[in-house]
Formats: sequence, C-alpha cells, structure tokens
Amino acid sequence: MNDLRRDVGALRKGELIGGLVWLALFFFGAHFVLRRVAPLLGIDLNQIGAFVSVNLIFDAVNAAVLCTLLFRFLKDQFRRLQDRGWALFPDLLLGWLVNYGLSLLVSLVISVLLVIFSVESYQNLNQEAAELLISAAPLAAIASACILAPLAEELSFRGVLFCGLYPRSRILAYAVSMLAFSLLHVLSAIPYQPVSITLINLLVYLPAGYALSWIYERSGSIWSAVFLHAALNAISLLLQGLDL
Repeated sequence: MNDLRRDVGALRKGELIGGLVWLALFFFGAHFVLRRVAPLLGIDLNQIGAFVSVNLIFDAVNAAVLCTLLFRFLKDQFRRLQDRGWALFPDLLLGWLVNYGLSLLVSLVISVLLVIFSVESYQNLNQEAAELLISAAPLAAIASACILAPLAEELSFRGVLFCGLYPRSRILAYAVSMLAFSLLHVLSAIPYQPVSITLINLLVYLPAGYALSWIYERSGSIWSAVFLHAALNAISLLLQGLDL
C-alpha cells in the first residue's frame, strides 16, 4: 500500500515521545482528577457552573501543553496548509461528505444492534453532556468545542498517533487513531452504562475519526483536520441549540 501514501510530515523523536506521554497522562489522568481530586477540593461537578469551569480549564490546559510540545510540528503543518491554498475548501467539503455518509451507515448499524441487544433505552452520555453544556453556557461550549477541543484532539489523535504510526503502517495509523478518538468520547461514561451500550457508542465517533484522518492524509496538513473538526462541532452545537 506504499503507493497510496502521502507526505503528512513527521514528528521528531522527542515530539513523539512527549506527545505520547502527555496523551497517556491526560487520557486517563483527567478522569481520575475529575472523580477523585475534585471532591477533595470541594468541587461539586454535579453543579453546572463547576462542570463548565472544569471542562474549560481541562481543554485549555490540554491544548496549551500540546501546542508547546508540538510547536515546530504545527509551524511546519501551517506551511503545508499555505501550500495547499484554495484546495483547502474542496478538501473540507469532501471531508464533511465522508463523515456524513459514514455517519448514516453507522446509524443504520446501530439501529440493528439496538434491536439485536434488545436495548429499550439508548443513551449517549457524552452527547447529553454536550447538550447540557450548550444550554447552560453557550459561550463556554463554543470555546471548548470549536477552538480548544479540535486543536487538542487533532494534535493528540492525528498529530501524535496518526502521524507517528503512518510511516510504519497506514492501516494501523487509521485504526489506532480512530479507536483512540472514539474511546476518548465514551471513557467517562463507562462506569455508568452497560458494556453493550459503550461498544455501540464507540461506533458513533468512528466516522468522524476516519474523516479527520482522511482529510489530514489528503491535504498533508493537520490544520485541515483541525478546521474540519471545528466545523463538525459547530454544526452539532448549532443543531442542538436549535433543538433539531
């Protein structure tokens, strides 16, 4: 499959190691802090104000650390974006179409699985948390979902994982980055729902994971994935705000 490869840039050894270490710490450590440390500090995450503040702080810290660790990589990727020029816009449109088409297919698969597992009450707790956030604190939701999260998550899953694995195996780069991206969005809900629901919810985020990796590979710049991610989140927030 080497003939299908494109130039997506490269991470230096120190950038890759630093990114992987931070990703592991944040991936699992953030949820530990939320569950264990926050109550010790008197922070009640059941209060919407505290939940919004903590969520925004975590996203800001994650984005700031990753931008610092991968600053050289980001500069190189921005140069690649400039080289892409106006082709960015059809890239974004095609990326959206890829995500939309795959999402329709996954929705059909989920409907079948819900029947097979006889699930009467289906919940996506991550989606419900996002809906709560947009209704209670729209400005914080926009900052988190459309700026901080796209930057941090793309640097983590497309920058560190996809770009790091791509020279070794294109298929593995897609598989690992997509699975890790999906797992991030269901991790906090694992203790509160059956395993079957968690596995079904993993499928929900695979289309976006694929589309974001695909547009990065196609354009050769991770900034294309950041912009597509921000656009997808903005559309989702808009639909939730309009209650559609």
